[in-house]
Amino acid sequence: TDFNDYIETVGAQNLGEVLEAAASYMAFIEGQDAFSRPQLMSKLQGTDHAATSREDRLRSFGQLLRAGKIRKLGGGQFEASEQIAYRPEKRASGG
Repeated sequence: TDFNDYIETVGAQNLGEVLEAAASYMAFIEGQDAFSRPQLMSKLQGTDHAATSREDRLRSFGQLLRAGKIRKLGGGQFEASEQIAYRPEKRASGG
């Protein structure tokens, strides 16, 4: 599944939602146990949010961290937490 198709399917629209969907996509579709902030930000390329400012991206990233949707692992690596939305298994089960 292409990331643009994924965000359209899950209904992510604003920058924060798209970043959250990117973390979910990397964890559950691509199977990455961990990812860096630059890897997550690179998912925005080719989306409607590609031209957003670095400041807006960092703010949205920080909000995901504070909300507990992603967790810092150390060494510049992060992971999707149990709190993250857009989990494929949740959508499949209707939850």
